[in-house]
Amino acid sequence: MNRPWMPLYVGDYLGDTGHLTTTQHGAYLLLMMHYWRKGELPDDDRQLSKIAKLPLKTWCEFRSTLQDFFHQGWKHKRIDAELQKMMRVSEKRAIAGQKGGIGSALARMKLENASRSRHGSSPAIAVQSPARAAANADHSHSHKSLPEGEANSADPPKQGSAARGQEPSIAVSPELAAYVARRTT
Repeated sequence: MNRPWMPLYVGDYLGDTGHLTTTQHGAYLLLMMHYWRKGELPDDDRQLSKIAKLPLKTWCEFRSTLQDFFHQGWKHKRIDAELQKMMRVSEKRAIAGQKGGIGSALARMKLENASRSRHGSSPAIAVQSPARAAANADHSHSHKSLPEGEANSADPPKQGSAARGQEPSIAVSPELAAYVARRTT
């Protein structure tokens, strides 16, 4: 698990570590950071000296002082408690995210089903008509309603699906057609 930050209670830390030298503070903080990221410390002086960035001889001099902050070998109560707290929060957030995702998916499905029931049994997909989508096409027309049977000379003659009583295809941009295709698959 990625743990990019670690809580540090400065008052508690300073209250517990007032007797440490500057070098011992550095070593202890490095041990705590390693423990936070890995969840454990090795029980090996060579590895611990490398984690603390100390020569092995210096590490051996500081070992007993630093080990007083740990129990049962190299376990750290405060960090273990913080890791457990972080895991609980992470699990709660994951569950909430799943619930939110499920709710969102159900809402989308309801909207899609309602839309399909209003528009018939099969979903309509807009198809680009090359002849009607030409860049230099004349898109001007009258917005007045014409009585049935009265033809407008500016309107193209009805052919294909429109002549058979079906909805005519609507000219759409390639971007819109791709978007609709992605949303319906």
